[in-house]
Amino acid sequence: MHAEPTEAGAGPEPAPSPGPTLWTWAAPFLAVFGLAVALFALAVLLDLWWPTVAGAPPTVDALTDALLRQDLEQARNTLGGLGEVMAAVLGLALTVSSIIVQLAATRFTPHVTALFFRDRTNFLILGFFVTASVFVLWVNFSLGPAYVSRWGVLGSMVVMTVSLLLLFPYFAYVFDFLDPGRIIGRIMNDGLRAAVPPCSADPDVCRARRRTATRAIDHLANIGLNALQQKDKDIASAAIDALEHLSVTYGDRKHALPEDFFRFGPALRQTPDFISLSDESIDDLMQRRTFLEWKILRQYQMLFGEALHQMKDTCYLLAIDTRRIGEAAGRRGDVHTLDLAIKFFNTYMRATINASDIRTAYNILHQYRQLGEFAITRGATTADDDLADRARQIAGFMRYYGSLCYQRGLTFVTEVIAHDVGQLCEVAFKTKSPVHDALLEIFLTVDESPETEEQETTLRGVRRAQVKLATTYLLHGRRDLAARIQRDMATEPPARLRSIWRELAQLEDREFWEVNDRGTNFDYLTPQQKSRLGEFFAAFAGLQPEDEEGGGARTDGGA
Repeated sequence: MHAEPTEAGAGPEPAPSPGPTLWTWAAPFLAVFGLAVALFALAVLLDLWWPTVAGAPPTVDALTDALLRQDLEQARNTLGGLGEVMAAVLGLALTVSSIIVQLAATRFTPHVTALFFRDRTNFLILGFFVTASVFVLWVNFSLGPAYVSRWGVLGSMVVMTVSLLLLFPYFAYVFDFLDPGRIIGRIMNDGLRAAVPPCSADPDVCRARRRTATRAIDHLANIGLNALQQKDKDIASAAIDALEHLSVTYGDRKHALPEDFFRFGPALRQTPDFISLSDESIDDLMQRRTFLEWKILRQYQMLFGEALHQMKDTCYLLAIDTRRIGEAAGRRGDVHTLDLAIKFFNTYMRATINASDIRTAYNILHQYRQLGEFAITRGATTADDDLADRARQIAGFMRYYGSLCYQRGLTFVTEVIAHDVGQLCEVAFKTKSPVHDALLEIFLTVDESPETEEQETTLRGVRRAQVKLATTYLLHGRRDLAARIQRDMATEPPARLRSIWRELAQLEDREFWEVNDRGTNFDYLTPQQKSRLGEFFAAFAGLQPEDEEGGGARTDGGA
């Protein structure tokens, strides 16, 4: 399963576990060889100790003479059987490997076949089997009354022995080679080698490397898509993580690539991910050097649409990796790639709302908000106003989708958005971000006038989020900011305000009582925040501090 990064924004590299070592090959080879030698030695010793043929007893010299000085008839008998066995070994190796490779290509991607035959080990082992078969054939053909190739016969025995001993290690290698994680790792590494510097400025070289990189992305996306259709979560997750790792690693080094690498040729322009884009959009991708990130995120969009109907958990992983791509871009100052991540988050939200999938929207918003928090904190740390402004954009987009959900009856999503935008305001306030006031303005426009009982419940959730933020302001002595929230709530009926007060005051559990990705209850207030509730509600006519003591309803914090 997917693991959270150990460093902010740095996802785990989906590299496979270490491949077969020399000992992996040597262990079965030596084990079978040792057993065969032991059995042969035992048979020789038994013949020496207890001869079963009348006449002169067998000796070691006689054994050596039989092995090294065969006559024509003995050589033909030996090589005749060896030729058949070698043909069987070659046929077995080719048949087994072909069947396994074809099954893997059908399951993952046809590119597996190319990977298999490009692999040096496969080439060497199969080449050795073929060479050994040809060698035995030629030695057998060369035998005649006037010439017996005794060293050829002995060599045939050696290559035959080695071929048989290699079968078990080779089959183990083939199965290991076709492990899904290793296939994904090889494709990802091929893409990285093509996409990262150093790279020649020659246009033909740039074109070839760009083609290799984009094909690697397509192969990884195909593996992920096939895995989703087969409901194989582990393989789908590995392919998605590989795309994220490729994007982040490439993005960190792309500044050293020549300009020709980013220029669109006719072949790239006609691929499915770019053919529908306008000329202006293509020009933007070239100028901003973001065509490869665009392609990767387009694969994410395709996988998201499939996962929304096949495995919703994969949608959360896609959101996590999209956030990581955006955060990595923000750390290196690549606001254009960050803008792409924001754009695709909005696309995920649109698809989720169209599918009326509340739980997926709940989890997508969790990652979207974290991207906004990163933009705020990173912008405050580096004094990058452009980066901080992306948080304002994210809050504005959230506000838009909250209104859309409200109109479509997905009112809980609107409440989630209110809490998330409120949390962005809190982070901006604590980091003294220049976009705090703009975020607060957006936050105070999340609420809508309720028309139904369900919308009334949603408005209460929005108000609770506003009160929660106001207590943070009061804790830090910013009564002016809390007053802005009080003015926004001035028209609320006292009964509703009183019940909201009670609900917030009586909620004691920080953790939500169901399993969810966020883990905490939306409406939980620390004891310090609760101590400011009376101060906040005292500004409303008809409310007294003792109203806090009444019973309250348990609030909902999950999806």
